[in-house]
Amino acid sequence: MTPPSKPIAARLTLIILAALLPIATTAQQPQPRTVILLDPAHGGPDTGAHLPNDLLEKSFTLSFATTLRAVLTASGFTVISTRDSDPVPLFTTDQRAEIANHAHPTACLILHATSSGNGIHIVTSALPPDDSTDPDAPHPLVSWQTAQTASIPQSLRLANELGVALLHAKIPVILTQASIRPVDNLTSPAVAIEIAPLAADGSAAAPVTDPVYQQRIAQSIAAAITSWRAHNPPPAPAGPAGVPR
Repeated sequence: MTPPSKPIAARLTLIILAALLPIATTAQQPQPRTVILLDPAHGGPDTGAHLPNDLLEKSFTLSFATTLRAVLTASGFTVISTRDSDPVPLFTTDQRAEIANHAHPTACLILHATSSGNGIHIVTSALPPDDSTDPDAPHPLVSWQTAQTASIPQSLRLANELGVALLHAKIPVILTQASIRPVDNLTSPAVAIEIAPLAADGSAAAPVTDPVYQQRIAQSIAAAITSWRAHNPPPAPAGPAGVPR
């Protein structure tokens, strides 16, 4: 994730409370097949960050999305993506949000990577949640700039489940909130996930390109989404998002 869209270190606002959120277990009832949307960030002329071995972030996010798709599919989810190749011209963040909002997924995961830091950064929107509680109220046209507000409670629960699962896998996690696109423009629960190298107990870092590290992350994400889905029934659908501007 590259400036100016990298607010991850700026606002540490959440603390993971591992004891409060259980991980999914085999004793839970199987959940209905649900749709997860992956957004491999960057692409085309937008290369993103430069990672080890001359790897570009746009290529890494696409490759990791393939790994994550396989693990999620094996866990019973239907997975769709905003891109499966390196498109030219690039889909803008608004276009990616439109793809996601049209698909009405159970959750959206925006994938990023960095060559600095340690472990995983999980970002949710910093917008204030929508306090509307009347389930029978009509759904008005949703502002494009604040489309995420109705989903923020679910997004925060998903972020916490992800944090707990990653901690169980002994991967350091930082949870933050920030106003970033396309997260703010999504009408379903959404988080941005930035993968950094893994360093533990002073040992040498496992780079983001390490396939074993990537598999641990993907399995943790799948476990977290399964648990989150089991404990949090989907909310009523929001109204259509307004036209991007």
